Amino acid sequence: MGKGFLSRSFSNSKGNNASSSHRFSFTKSSGNSTNQTKNKATKRRVSFADIAAKRHEYDFDWELEPVYWFSRDELKSFNEVRFDEADVLRSARGIKTSSRNDADNLDGSGRDVYIGDKITNALDDIDDDHEISVRGIEHFVFPVLQKEMIRRKKDLKRTVLGYSRDPKVRRMDPKGIKLAQQTISLSQWARDVATERGIKYCEMKRGGGRGGGLLGAAKLSKCSTAKRRLSLCEKMEE
Repeated sequence: MGKGFLSRSFSNSKGNNASSSHRFSFTKSSGNSTNQTKNKATKRRVSFADIAAKRHEYDFDWELEPVYWFSRDELKSFNEVRFDEADVLRSARGIKTSSRNDADNLDGSGRDVYIGDKITNALDDIDDDHEISVRGIEHFVFPVLQKEMIRRKKDLKRTVLGYSRDPKVRRMDPKGIKLAQQTISLSQWARDVATERGIKYCEMKRGGGRGGGLLGAAKLSKCSTAKRRLSLCEKMEE
């Protein structure tokens, strides 16, 4: 059993020697020793250099501002260019905006196969227009892919917000392990599409085509995917 002792300390306030404050503390000691060592916290000091900051001034002709910076209207127009280019590419391919609803009546494996075929069509596109490229705007040229992307994104967002807003769910999964597993599963489709698009644009010849379902091939033949990645790495090293 440890022993306790009563300590008393005095401290005089500055400017008034007559007044003093008394503090009592009860300290529990271990073993037979009654001597307690106090660890004094080390004070960290921040030092600044005595060199004053230098201010550099440059002459600039503000009449030339439009030459160096884009205006607000120009920046806004850049955001609209991709939609205009997607309209041109859709018209050239005979794709209607109403095709975004083509997969609404499908479910299960049938929907996955249909979406996978559309992804294959988008990635195997000839893309022979020398002024407008389909790369990066595939989901605008093929509206059904954009709708599928938005649907999956909403599912993922709904799962994360449901966890953050429901105390009961957080108590059942305090470390968020189940949430992490769910988000990994819900975002797997996006990672597969990004991987296949990277392999397609880095390894294959433009317009060469491959046939079949790119996503289906990646899932059914992991060995084939690994070989493609290895070949891509070897080409990068060369």
